[in-house]
Amino acid sequence: MTDYYAQLGVAKDASAEDIKKAYRKLALKYHPDRNEGSKDAEEQFKQVTEAYEVLRDPEKRSRYDRFGKEGLGPGRGGFSGGFDFADAVEVFMRDFGGFGGLEDLFGGRRRSNRPAQGKSIRVKLPLTLKEARDGVVKTLRVSVLDLCRSCDGSGAADGTAPVPCQPCGGSGEERRVERSVFGQFVSVGPCSRCHGEGRVIADPCGSCHGDGRARTEREVRVEVPAGVSSENYITLRREGNVGPKGGPRGDIIVLLDVQE
Repeated sequence: MTDYYAQLGVAKDASAEDIKKAYRKLALKYHPDRNEGSKDAEEQFKQVTEAYEVLRDPEKRSRYDRFGKEGLGPGRGGFSGGFDFADAVEVFMRDFGGFGGLEDLFGGRRRSNRPAQGKSIRVKLPLTLKEARDGVVKTLRVSVLDLCRSCDGSGAADGTAPVPCQPCGGSGEERRVERSVFGQFVSVGPCSRCHGEGRVIADPCGSCHGDGRARTEREVRVEVPAGVSSENYITLRREGNVGPKGGPRGDIIVLLDVQE
């Protein structure tokens, strides 16, 4: 029987933070966007995500520690109907897909004074068996956050503009002196006033209240290739939510749901 702790490479007394770090490292290693077409990587991605989803939950972890998988209830790992690839994608996007997108997770941290990318959106696309077998082009209507028309995404009232943040001097970063058992050290993090953006809005837009976005619906075209299954998904790059204050769009993750 596969051991969830062994799958993540952590000890049984590992902290929640250690479990999350271990999962993030393995999920990025086996993520389908890095291993296109590899069924082995997909299976590894699914397995480490299933392990993480159990061990991140204190109640599930406690039952697993006492009784193993059998103590988690019906289905694999206590998941109703089993834990499939679509579930794994949803877990990953829930915990890691909303901060700057997959490119930033794979490529390093974004600069603190750059507008944040919008969160990715997950939608399900029902398909008939024939559509899954032969391929099809579908149109979806998706609710997204788009640029506010009143301020064109700036978040500032008409005739005004964001100004440099005074506490951080526009850098978006602040330094804090902290103490530990080893002495004092300086930590650098996002400015608490401007949240790392380097600018603040003195007079917010009356329509979006400074966010720079408004809810709307848009149509997106989804090209489904032949031979797909419910374990597949399609990423529509830069089709999702606009980021706050004019930040770039996130993605739309289309989870395929073949009706059998």
